[in-house]
Amino acid sequence: MDFNHAMNEALKQRKYDKLAGRIFDWREWLKERAMELLTRLLESISIDFSALFKPGSNGWINDWIRVLRLAGIILLVIVFVRLALYIIKRVKQRNKASKGIFEGIDKEGSTAAGLLESSARLAAGGYPRDAVRYGLAAILLALDRKKIYRLNYTKTNGQIIRELRYKAPFIIPALSSIVDVFNIVWFGHRNLTVNQFNKYWQDASILVAEVEAYKNE
Repeated sequence: MDFNHAMNEALKQRKYDKLAGRIFDWREWLKERAMELLTRLLESISIDFSALFKPGSNGWINDWIRVLRLAGIILLVIVFVRLALYIIKRVKQRNKASKGIFEGIDKEGSTAAGLLESSARLAAGGYPRDAVRYGLAAILLALDRKKIYRLNYTKTNGQIIRELRYKAPFIIPALSSIVDVFNIVWFGHRNLTVNQFNKYWQDASILVAEVEAYKNE
């Protein structure tokens, strides 16, 4: 394997996406556009700064109006950029949190039954958080395979439940209980007793069976 080929193979790794230009850096793009806008504004507004502190000079009032107008525009640009960066940050956080359920899971090569089996093994091995994660993943995968609800990594569990109230209301009570347990263990870092997990697993298994038996109209 020659050097160029080895380098190309290495750059295919996800950690080098930004370096290889596969990820668009919105933060830098916004900052650059904001600086360009401010530069054009400064170039287009003619202000005699030496006259600002000389009341009575020609154009003194007009210069102050221009300064205040420029300050207002700059403030609006700053607010817009900060708001845009905040929204981008929240979207990325939501994506990361949502993908966490299927992290390390081969969605295309997995089955709901296989994920439930993995859930039981993880619980027996002392990994309760991953055990409940695989249980919920089994349900979401079953919903996706039956085309009841397509997986969308940008949606939270709460959003999924709200949307399913209209698409498949029959699963809402059971799914809500399962999500409640998942949240307690995954986000609350609380452990389940053997009986509690067995009930969670059985409820998840029953719900998967109901979803797979569902006939789309």
